[in-house]
Amino acid sequence: MRRMQTYRHLLAVDPSLTCSGWALFGVADGRIKAVGKIRAEKPSVPMSLRLEKLQASIASVLGALQLGARDLLVCEAPTTMKDPHNAIKVEQVRGLFESLGRGRGVVVPGRINPRSVQYEVMGLRGKQIPRIEVKSAAVRTAAYLYAPDLERLGLTGLDKHQDIVDAVLIGRLALLHIEAARNGSFPVESLFEVQRAQNRRSWRVRACGDS
Repeated sequence: MRRMQTYRHLLAVDPSLTCSGWALFGVADGRIKAVGKIRAEKPSVPMSLRLEKLQASIASVLGALQLGARDLLVCEAPTTMKDPHNAIKVEQVRGLFESLGRGRGVVVPGRINPRSVQYEVMGLRGKQIPRIEVKSAAVRTAAYLYAPDLERLGLTGLDKHQDIVDAVLIGRLALLHIEAARNGSFPVESLFEVQRAQNRRSWRVRACGDS
């Protein structure tokens, strides 16, 4: 792992096979510099072509943002495997963002678990609440934290831009990890490794016959 260095931008991504939201932050000031969405082709289009066009779109965005060796890219991590088929598809999209970023020299230190965003950024505790309530809380939190930046970018009616809202909150937690690494003079990857280890401890695959 590399030692902590001064980074310029963080690109936070909420990957999806339908519409991936992204938010670009300045690492030094923590402000949102740009936001956007990358829409995929309709499900009626063959998967190979959908991924091919997504790859071109992602590459175009990374190029337009001029990301390189002094920048970071962090995606939302998968949460559950209730639908393994869909999870594998989204993992391919996530992999496109990360591999294309690495191809430009961008640092990809790890991923952010959405449950961690709920706990550490949105302040949700206890029993898991319904998804619609989580989404509503996410919109309120993003508005509270970044209303001036989002208004400057012309983004209003945040409930209509849930993909961007999710990316913004992923970026918020990633920035906290980056700041902690900087304050402790740790490699930035080390903070994401800690979270990954915690996530592994939270679940295990049961073998047949386990009770």
